[in-house]
Amino acid sequence: MGAQELPREYRAGKRKTTPTLIIMVCMTALLLIPTWTIAFPLWLKLLVTVAVPLFVAAVAAVLPRTGTVVDRTGIRIQGPLRTHQLAWADIQDIRTERLPAEAEGKDWMPNVISYVYLSDGRRKLLIHVNDLHTDLDQEIGVLRSAWSELRDRPVPLS
Repeated sequence: MGAQELPREYRAGKRKTTPTLIIMVCMTALLLIPTWTIAFPLWLKLLVTVAVPLFVAAVAAVLPRTGTVVDRTGIRIQGPLRTHQLAWADIQDIRTERLPAEAEGKDWMPNVISYVYLSDGRRKLLIHVNDLHTDLDQEIGVLRSAWSELRDRPVPLS
């Protein structure tokens, strides 16, 4: 286990994103119907009619792109707005944390999530590296093994 198991990619699969998008489209329809049937000013009706579908389209475009990619150069965390590239040498630790008890028992939420701790004291959430999307114990073992193997090596030139 370790660097030979890289690259690894963690993303929400279609079976997770499709229901989310279907629910968002239904909620959009449920929001737009009252917008046009209740006596709102025309400018507000037009604003909501344009803004809400644009928001749903933006989420639909961004959701499949978010995730965590791990390779021999480090960890790349692709969020909805930013991508963080972390070199193995900058990483202090990789840990899992249990979410508060309020989250337990909900099928759509993970119970345990993972973070990478950086040398400067900050921590970053590893998107989709959780017990909902992966076998977390195995994946954290692979990541820690790769980190211990690669953290002291110079970053290869591309």
